[in-house]
Amino acid sequence: MAGCSGCSYKGMSTAVEDTFVGVRFGEETNLTLCRTDGRIYGQGDRVVVDRENGPTFGKVEMSPMPVFKPCQKSNARRVLRPASKADIKAFENKLKNELLAKRFCREKARALKLEMKISKVEFSLSARQATFLFTANGRVDFRQLVRDLAQRFSTRVKMVQVGARDEAKQLGGLGICGRTLCCSTWLKDFKPISIQMAKRQNLSLNPSKISGQCGRLLCCLAYEDPQYHKKKSRRAPKPNTGAAGRAAGEPN
Repeated sequence: MAGCSGCSYKGMSTAVEDTFVGVRFGEETNLTLCRTDGRIYGQGDRVVVDRENGPTFGKVEMSPMPVFKPCQKSNARRVLRPASKADIKAFENKLKNELLAKRFCREKARALKLEMKISKVEFSLSARQATFLFTANGRVDFRQLVRDLAQRFSTRVKMVQVGARDEAKQLGGLGICGRTLCCSTWLKDFKPISIQMAKRQNLSLNPSKISGQCGRLLCCLAYEDPQYHKKKSRRAPKPNTGAAGRAAGEPN
């Protein structure tokens, strides 16, 4: 079976040569497609998966998980093993460390008078590395903060500055439409959004109505904007300026 039209995987088979499951990591909204190397996992099983930041604890939410595209198979993460008691204990310690580290980091940042907001803290399952996501209006000298964190938690600290929209993507939540945020589910790229998009759609310019959880203009303003562009380009003739108006002798 051919792949997606125009896709780099076009012509590759979509036949399933392996078993795939959907795994949820922490409070992530989307399930991650994972290959099991032939092993069968049931819904609710706890597993350890090979991810970019190392082995990660997760829970099987869908088994099996359908695969429709070759690129899905190629991007699937590998399930390393069923979670052992040691893995479960390490995961519980990870959650405790993340909570303590977030609180400690906020207190230290305040004491050091650093203008930054700590959004999220993520420890690796082995506790050898901790990633701190933060937002700030400008550059922040966090060298002393990193030293304090590394000493307190005996781990390698990585500070990552993100934008307001990336923060919302990481934290998730519900939009004013009542649905899960687009950025935390399916939206991968952030396109420029302008106030002109709201004006073209005759929307209220009240910031509370056209701003998202991140405080920026709603990403969904761009979804229908091309249609409003087309509508604007099709200018209707002024009354009595058409052939019928001229034939009736009406003034232009």
